[in-house]
Amino acid sequence: MERKPKIKIINGKKYAYDLKSYWDKEQKKYRKKSVYLGRVTDDENIIVPTRARKANGAITKTREPSIDDRQIIKKILDFLQLFMCGTLAKRLLSMILITVNVSDNLITELTGLCGQSVRTLRKTLIGGNIDSLFHVGGGGRKRKLADVEDAIIEEINNNNYHSHQQIADMILEKYGIKVSLPVIGRLLKKTGSNG
Repeated sequence: MERKPKIKIINGKKYAYDLKSYWDKEQKKYRKKSVYLGRVTDDENIIVPTRARKANGAITKTREPSIDDRQIIKKILDFLQLFMCGTLAKRLLSMILITVNVSDNLITELTGLCGQSVRTLRKTLIGGNIDSLFHVGGGGRKRKLADVEDAIIEEINNNNYHSHQQIADMILEKYGIKVSLPVIGRLLKKTGSNG
């Protein structure tokens, strides 16, 4: 039968300990020894070890990659970024490094992922909720001119517009889209036109 760990609350945070009994030869009686297991998450009551431990409770040393390993890791990251966005590539490589017990600071140094993100990844991997790790948010809203940008560029190139305001007026008149002058400036810069 598996023993339940003892939970202590210190400064409002939960910590898990394993209580073990042992025979004290000098005092000739049983005593209890408390072995720290890790922090307990508030939401799911999962024990998150603060240090990597072997099955017998001994602390494992984190592996430090050699200079050749570091160069290979950088090349792998560059290769992954050819096929996926940078954030997802960094996240994937960080997860691999976490599983081979590389320290958080070194993962941050090697991948460029911030320390908080690495700690969150480690916590999520230990908790077992890995599906959430492969989602990359963002995207935002669609640009106003996305659907008509090519037609606007063709109109600008075929006609004689002297100012940003004239281009903005033409877009409002032809396409019913009101845009600011900085948007026109970015559009012209993107097309290489000087308007």
